[in-house]
Amino acid sequence: MNNIRNTETGEFGLSVGDMRSWFAQEGRVAMIADEFEGVLEHFESYSATVQPEHDATTHKAVQIAPKKVGGVLTQKWQIVALNGDELAQIDAQRVADEKAAADAARITITKRQALLALFDLRGIKDSDIDAQIDQVPDETQRYRARVDWQGAASIESDSPTVQMLAASLDLSASNLQALFDYAKTL
Repeated sequence: MNNIRNTETGEFGLSVGDMRSWFAQEGRVAMIADEFEGVLEHFESYSATVQPEHDATTHKAVQIAPKKVGGVLTQKWQIVALNGDELAQIDAQRVADEKAAADAARITITKRQALLALFDLRGIKDSDIDAQIDQVPDETQRYRARVDWQGAASIESDSPTVQMLAASLDLSASNLQALFDYAKTL
């Protein structure tokens, strides 16, 4: 049970082990029963409550001093806005989670598998892909797409070049998924 508060330091959520450590630091020896009832001088037990609902992306619940409710010392909370560091940490975690999800969803196949799948399932040949790349209006994008496609030993399902080619070849997301799934079997 972690419903003990040090009245001297204001620290919440202490366990019986925490109390023993405090007494050891004070140079005292204390035998404390596991069913602590808040009778020691610097500690008090309190009734735990559920944190109030809040938007965890912008706020947090912080324990404040417990209050007596109906004669029982009861845990209390205050909702406070996250600071800049906390917001940055949440944003960094979101970005990491999105990257992990994208990495997990990515399918990588060999160029040989890609070409065979395109031909087997859609009748699309390497020359058809070259023709689509030739139609890219921006010279820089066209060159980068050509180098990316022609120079690739492997093809990733989420690469910008694959996404551009899928759109120009009228391949839906489900068509592209089916192509990659089939290519993995080759």
